[in-house]
Formats: sequence, C-alpha cells, structure tokens
Amino acid sequence: MSGVKKRINHLAVYKQRTKHDDNAELSEVIIISARKTGNLNLSSRGLYTVPNRVWSINELTQEELKELHFELDYVHKDERWWEQEPLKILDLSHNSLTKIDSKIECLTELTTLLLHDNILEDLPPEIGNLSKLKVLNLSNNKLENLPHQFYKLNELHELWLKNNTLRELDPAIGDLIMLSHLDLSCNCLSELPLGMGYLVRLISLDVSHNMLKELPSDLTSMRVLQKLDVSYNRLEVLPPLGELRKIETVMLQTNKLTTFPDLSGCTLLKVLHLADNDITEIDMSCLEGIGQLKILTLGNNKIDAIPEEIIKLVNLEILDLSYNSLTMIPSYVGIMPNLKQFIIEGNDVQNVRADIIRCGTFRILKHIRQSINSTNLRTNEYLITDADTNIYPDKYTMQSTKLLSLSGQNLVELPQEVLEDACKADVGTVDLSRNKLSTVPEQLSIIAKVGDLKLTSNQLTHIPEWIGEKYEYLQALDLSKNFLQSLPSSIGLLKYLREINISFNRYKEIPESIYDVESLEIFIANDNLISEIDVLSLQKLRKLAILNLANNNIGHVPPELGNLKNLRMLFLSGNCFKQPRQAILAKSTEEVLAYLRDRIPQ
Repeated sequence: MSGVKKRINHLAVYKQRTKHDDNAELSEVIIISARKTGNLNLSSRGLYTVPNRVWSINELTQEELKELHFELDYVHKDERWWEQEPLKILDLSHNSLTKIDSKIECLTELTTLLLHDNILEDLPPEIGNLSKLKVLNLSNNKLENLPHQFYKLNELHELWLKNNTLRELDPAIGDLIMLSHLDLSCNCLSELPLGMGYLVRLISLDVSHNMLKELPSDLTSMRVLQKLDVSYNRLEVLPPLGELRKIETVMLQTNKLTTFPDLSGCTLLKVLHLADNDITEIDMSCLEGIGQLKILTLGNNKIDAIPEEIIKLVNLEILDLSYNSLTMIPSYVGIMPNLKQFIIEGNDVQNVRADIIRCGTFRILKHIRQSINSTNLRTNEYLITDADTNIYPDKYTMQSTKLLSLSGQNLVELPQEVLEDACKADVGTVDLSRNKLSTVPEQLSIIAKVGDLKLTSNQLTHIPEWIGEKYEYLQALDLSKNFLQSLPSSIGLLKYLREINISFNRYKEIPESIYDVESLEIFIANDNLISEIDVLSLQKLRKLAILNLANNNIGHVPPELGNLKNLRMLFLSGNCFKQPRQAILAKSTEEVLAYLRDRIPQ
C-alpha cells in the first residue's frame, strides 16, 4: 500500500473573497428592485468592496437598451421596470468595507447612506457632493478624521459617528446647520470646536466616552436640545446650562466635576445623572425652577448632607445618593410625595439602622415618617403644628414646593385655612393618602391647578362629579385602597389624564368613563372584582401602554386583546381563566400579545 499515491485535494478550505465575488452580490433581481423602489440594501453580504454597478445603478446597459427597444410596444405600462426611481437609500452596513469609491458622488439623489459596522479608515472627499443627504451612519468604523469637504453636507439631519477613532473636529461642523441628531460617542476627542454652537436645531447630542475636559461656551445656543450626554469624559468644569430651555435629559456621570452644575432655568429637565464625580454639595440654587425633575443620581461622590430644599423637587421619583459621605437621613425626605427609589447604601448613616436601609425605600421612608409623628416634629421653616398635634404644611413651603401633603394624618375632614393657602400657592400636587376620608370634600376644588391627586388608603365610597369638571389639568389620579365601585362620567373630560390607579377597590367592571380618557397611558386596576375585558372599548385608548388587571375575577381573556400592540406592560396573573397558562403569562408582554393574536379566529 505504501506504493499507492494518495489523491490530493487542492481546493483550499478558505478562499479569499475577490472583487468578482463582491460584484456578484448585486444580481439583476436586486438591481431591478432597487430601480423600482429607490432603495438598495446590501447589508451583511460579506462585502470587501462595493459592487461596481452600485455607482451607476440607474444607468441602463447596452443589453437593457436593446431589450427596452424590443419590448417598448408590447409591455403594459405597469410592468415597465425601466421607469425608475433614482437611488435614495443605500445600506452597506455590516460588511467588511475598507474604502468607498469616489464615484459615490454619482448618487446625487441619495438621502440616506448607511455605512456603519465596516472597517473604513477614511472617506473620499467626493462624499461632500451628496447635496441631498439627510441621514448618514458611520458608526463602528476606524475613521481617524473627516475630509474637509465632508462639512459641505449641509442638508444632514442625522449624523452617527459612534465608535470610531476621531481625534478632532473641524470648526466647520457648525455648517451642518440642519442637524437634529449628532452622535460622537466612543471616540478620542479631547475638545469640541466653538462652531458647535451653530447647530441650533440639535435635539440630541451624544459625546460620551471621549476625553473632553470642558464644553464649548456656545453650547448653550442649542436652544431646542432635549438630550445631552457627556458621560464618561474628563470634565472638570461646566458653563451654566440654564439657556437650554428644552433640555429633558442631562448625563454627566463619570467625570471629574467637583461642583454641582448650574442648571437653573432648565424648567423641563426630568433626568439628571451626576454619579461617579467628586461633587461635595447638592447646591439647590443650581436647580432653581426645576420642578419636573424625576431622576437624580449622585452615587459615588463626596456629598455629606442632604439640603432641606430637596423637598422642592416634588416630582422626584428616584434619588440615588449611594456611596457618599452621608451620616444622616433628614426627616424632610419622608414627605417627598413621589419618591419611589431612595438609594442610600454605602454611607455611614447613624440615625437609621442598617437593617432598615437594607430593606429598601419603602421601609426607610416608613421609618422616617414614623419618627416624624412620634417626635411631633416642629420646624418653623417647613412644618407647623396645630393644637391637635396634626402636622400641616406651612404656606411658604407650599409656595416653594407646589405641594400640599397631608398624608398619614388620620383626617376625616380638611382644614379650610390650609386649603386656602394651597390655592394661593398654586399647588400642583395634593397628597391626601393614608387618612380616614369617606368623601372627597368639595372645598378641595378651590385648588384649581392640581396635576397629581393622591387619595390612596382612605375610606372613599364614591368620587364626586366635580373632579372631572374642576381639575382640568389633572395628569395622575391615585384612588387605590378605598371602597369604590364606580367613577363619575366627568372623568372623561380630563384631556391630560395620563395615569389612573383604582387598584384594591370593589369594581366589578372597568368603569365606562375610563374609555373616554383618550390621553390615558397607564391604567392600574388590579385586586378588584372585575369579571371581563371589553377589548372593543379598550381599543379607544390608543395611548395605553400599561394595563394591570391582575388578581380579579376574569374568566376569559379575549384573543383580540393581542391587537393592542401599543401595550408595553400587561398584567393578568391571579385571575381564574385557564388560557393563557401561567407559563405564557410569565413571558414578556410582547410574547403574550403575540400568543393572543395567534389565537384570533381567522
């Protein structure tokens, strides 16, 4: 056997891709489709080069011209594939492209160009001739700089340059005046040019994960900016940002800030991240007028005290002060009406036991509130005490916080003087939870601008009609843990109502007036006696995103419920129906809705 020659297979296991292979990806079928729609998708094709015909895709070949001449008189108008749309959308993402040919300038009608997730190291200057380009995605490449002609793309609306190796930007970036979204995150930028201030149409700016030490002073010219992300940089100082009147989210975590940034005047601010800095003090003067703030994270700083003015942040839901230098949790934290997460671990807190802190927000706030009641706290600046030892908010406090909180006072009626003071203070949040109210007193209606009304944990048996007639600005209504069986028809008049909670009551059906609240986004009705789901009526609530019907008496889930595709969260557990089974309910809302849709009779 040793004399027998073995047959050798000369076919390589791995064959390097050639230009011919790349050109072959652009088949005649794809070309005809692209000419018909103006959209060419060559994403994830393993391309090392762009097929040659991409640059001249709308030009007919000699063979096509001959075919056109032959068929012109025989083909119905609807079938004339040569009656083309110019190429407007080109997707070359998720390939292995190393360069783009200068012929790209031939695609003069291009509005969207997707080149992300390639290995491009530079761009041809001719890209600046795409005068109609509105969306350009160059993220996840190896770009070190941009050609000067690039800044001629002054029709760009969206520019995505995330995860490249850019070291500097030309001040000419200010010429891209139509930009609304700019992502420069995960690059090597050490500064931003002054010309950035000319980008006055920017809605979103992301320069996170760079090496920035400061921001250009003209950044505040971006008057319509809604989101600013400068996290994971080396910022030491910031210019005052109060001119950013439309800003809603500011992300400054993981920098080297030592002072609290001045955001006074940013009245629409909802989210502020400042964790992982060197901030020593919460300067409330820097948050003047910011009444809509919902999330404030200050974990891993050097803060040693929580200022009393923190209660001015009446809409604050999340306050993270973990891993600072705090030794006390002050009592006024306990009267913040919307606080849902109070994160305090990693501090050397002396006035609250460690086991209570480990139990989380609810237990901490409960302990603080019990301490307030047991010591009958007297603080002239914030709280006053009447002869019956009930604690009522001071009128000056209400004026600054826009909050009337009478929670946990065992009240059976409301003090008229306090209501009048609240009316004069234009209070926006009224918290009457955990009392003994059997009716909603009509004198409460004098506070006309209430946006958030909390009536949870009382003894209410009905809600008066005037709620819908007087409280036209109401956005959130909490009626949970009462003895209610109905709602007034006037609820349907509340055109701004986003959230209503009727859980832990005695409802046998969803009140009819709920279906008239077109603005409703969150409907919580768990732990009642509701027996059926009226899908046709629920479909009227086009903005409904959260629906909680858990722990009721629902015996059948209509599969048509799956057509409510806007739902982000659906809770149905704890009812008596057999389908869907618990294993299905444990899946995501999207999967539950898909399951229900599949069961709709054809």
